Amino acid sequence: MPILDRSFVYALGALSTLLAAAPSGLAQQTDDPRPDPGFSILDPDAEQEEATSTATDDAPAAMQAAIAGPWLDREQYLQARGNRSDAVIRTRWRVETVSVEGERIGTEQREIVVGDGYATEPGSSEDRTIQDFATGRTLTRIQSLDGPVMRNTPIVAHVHRQMNTFAFYTQGGELNEVTGPGGIQFERFWIEAAMGVRLSSVDLLVDIDDEGHTGVRRSALGSEIFGFDTDNTGTREQAELFRAWMRHALAIHPDALAELDPEFGIPERFSFVVFSPSSPAGRRETWTRLNASSGEAAFPWPENVPPAPAEGYEVTNPATTRLLAAGLEAMRAPAAARPTDSTFIAASQAAQRRADMAGAYLALYQSGHHSGPCQPRSTRPLCNRFSQITAAGIGNAEFETLSSAMADMSENPAAALETFRTHLHRDAFAGAAAHALAAQTVAALRTTDGEAASELDPLALFADSAEDDPHAPLTYWHAGRYAAGSGDVESAWLLFDLARALPADGPLPITREATAMQEQLRTLAPGFFGPAAQR
Repeated sequence: MPILDRSFVYALGALSTLLAAAPSGLAQQTDDPRPDPGFSILDPDAEQEEATSTATDDAPAAMQAAIAGPWLDREQYLQARGNRSDAVIRTRWRVETVSVEGERIGTEQREIVVGDGYATEPGSSEDRTIQDFATGRTLTRIQSLDGPVMRNTPIVAHVHRQMNTFAFYTQGGELNEVTGPGGIQFERFWIEAAMGVRLSSVDLLVDIDDEGHTGVRRSALGSEIFGFDTDNTGTREQAELFRAWMRHALAIHPDALAELDPEFGIPERFSFVVFSPSSPAGRRETWTRLNASSGEAAFPWPENVPPAPAEGYEVTNPATTRLLAAGLEAMRAPAAARPTDSTFIAASQAAQRRADMAGAYLALYQSGHHSGPCQPRSTRPLCNRFSQITAAGIGNAEFETLSSAMADMSENPAAALETFRTHLHRDAFAGAAAHALAAQTVAALRTTDGEAASELDPLALFADSAEDDPHAPLTYWHAGRYAAGSGDVESAWLLFDLARALPADGPLPITREATAMQEQLRTLAPGFFGPAAQR
């Protein structure tokens, strides 16, 4: 059994802890009459409220600026990138592939362009990908029925997928040999190379010959697994970006790739060995630079190419498309469209006038998906309204049944779900709250019984909630955590983007938890994120 690197174990464990499902309403209660509406493992206590609320006053605007998310059009995205240079270096390469015995497999030419903070491969494919390390995004120009559009996904989602795949095949880093698709067995080293995530530092032998060629081997008698020649082409920054592109595009072990020092520029030539399900016998790729030319070029998001709609993202559950559509619309809506405390109070009062005490309570409860739970001794009129509704609802059978179900969610989630089902006919804020409660309760039940309430789909319930109230950050956060726990990390991080960027009316755990997860992934696989100076 391998000796586990402590930093890897810590990071992997911390990430798992952050993603552990903790359904809404199941957290401990305070003396506030309203149940906690969210995953509140990082909720501030009463003493922290004043300091936290002050610290988060400017957080929404700052976070929207920090996340260059899929709601941005070209002009907005370029503004998010900041004042950057148009300087680029274009490199063209001949790529020769041979078997490990030296038998020729094929030859092709490829072009890699490195600009200020990004690297891209124009190629001949209709799908052109840009790794934008300045914003932490991967942009992919794809074809839609209406023409080309730009898909915008976070780099961290790709890293999370790589980490999950590595952890799956190595059983969390425990196996020295892994079995890949088709039953093919590989040393763990090669899946570390393919995924760009290593268990622990690997002992490699590095030699530099008289002509300056650097060769990396696993043993003194072994063949070269990675080698390169340099000639000081390009700046250090361009070389760092090129190496980050290599991390995304090529199956080179992280410890081997780390030997490529950007101080000596973009390599003139490099080669590496790959063992994979598509090349079980092994192959060697040799990249020889044919030319390199410096010049100027605009950032490669063409004018008149709009951002991709929700339907342009590859998801595993159609409900995720509905969530994305609701969130993208909310992000692009004017500020006046966002509900305020007064909006929720008015909706609650309207329901109370109809003698719908349960609906009045649910409308207020939905406000927590915007601002978090009311803190003890809060003077907010909305929080005071909860006490009034609770007192007025005594003796109303529907209200008392709902209130009991929400209070007993942690003790008897199955019974609570049956109560929430009776409110799924609702719409607007009350409907948003009812669907979110049902979604989170099903998610809680699934942690112990994967078949619980099999006729209900938590993501579909979250989507119903988002369509009733698209401006609620915590709805996307809860949905993202459920998606991540179900293995759909690509959808999860898109939903996390929306959750962090939508304006919130109070301190929420969203930014801190997302930042913590991203930092754990950066610890596991730093090479994917590009040079720190570019971020």
